[in-house]
Amino acid sequence: MIDGITEKQKEVVDYLLEKIKREGLLPGDKLDTEIAIAKNIGITRATVREATRILIENQQIYRVKGSGLFVGSIGKNNHAGSFHALSPFDFQAQKKGYKGVRKVINASVIKVPSPDLAQALRIKNSDKIYKILRLMCFNDIPVALEYIHLPVSLFESMEFSRLEISKYSYIEQITSKKVQRREQNLNAINVSDMQQMTLLKLQNNAAALEISETVYLDDGSPCEVNIAIINTNLLQLRQNTERV
Repeated sequence: MIDGITEKQKEVVDYLLEKIKREGLLPGDKLDTEIAIAKNIGITRATVREATRILIENQQIYRVKGSGLFVGSIGKNNHAGSFHALSPFDFQAQKKGYKGVRKVINASVIKVPSPDLAQALRIKNSDKIYKILRLMCFNDIPVALEYIHLPVSLFESMEFSRLEISKYSYIEQITSKKVQRREQNLNAINVSDMQQMTLLKLQNNAAALEISETVYLDDGSPCEVNIAIINTNLLQLRQNTERV
């Protein structure tokens, strides 16, 4: 199957491929740590590392720095420029038998509403931003509500309908840069906002997860501040947040 592989490395490769098949894992799903793999099959971690390198080069798994190994591919090897997925949304929808659907509820151009947001986006307090409300669904079942903020200075024009296909692919197309990193803060909340309850079809004070994140391009410049309200009963997060 793979040239130049040792018997021990093949044992690791077969173990991982069988695990992916047996458990029905999809691209973006997390695998065991190399230490756990070594312990489970009684092989040294060095051998496991070489075997996972082979699988990465064959586009069957990928590594996220600080997070571990995941099913899928980010290209020919771990340093390729084509990043497979920053979000597991579509894969989780597929895994549950649904299609991932994105709906732009409304969009406008406004003056940046706060100094903190201006600082996060590295723009002036007088600058303008695109403010976009996007609903994420499994088919027609709402699972997340996103408040997206993009600096107008970075995007001369914006086709909001393109955000219903892939936000990050569209950002990369416009900027000719890669989305590289996301800094996130997570908080457990009880939803009491009427708009959020209506769009997410949640009861008053229902438990949810609020994710506030700043997204950076590969030149280090911020391109988005996003606040997302997640119904974690439907969407379990496995965020793969950085190219390596």
